[in-house]
Amino acid sequence: MGISYPTIQRLFLGSFVAAGLTWFTQDNFTDAAYVLIALSALIGVAWGLSEREMTFAHLGMNQSGVLTVLAFLASIALFAEVSIRVLGFPTTGSYLLSLFFVGSFWWTSALIQPENN
Repeated sequence: MGISYPTIQRLFLGSFVAAGLTWFTQDNFTDAAYVLIALSALIGVAWGLSEREMTFAHLGMNQSGVLTVLAFLASIALFAEVSIRVLGFPTTGSYLLSLFFVGSFWWTSALIQPENN
């Protein structure tokens, strides 16, 4: 039970809108491209992990917790670096914001998994 395809389409549309707003507010196309790439990558990771069994089967990976932890840390680093480079956030605050923001999504997805209920 993963994220539905219409939801993924809405998330991608939202990332496109966020990139457009970044371009409009900062008047910098490169920052908008970075935002679009980073948000699309985060959506792709979230979608792949929501369909974990199918994703890991097609990629030939095992379902050990190490891969989940690495994906969690990579998504935190990606979100924090976008916040630092595009939005000009301070480094420490950016990583703390990223930890709580990304962590809340991972915690929520872990709670709604059928095996945990």
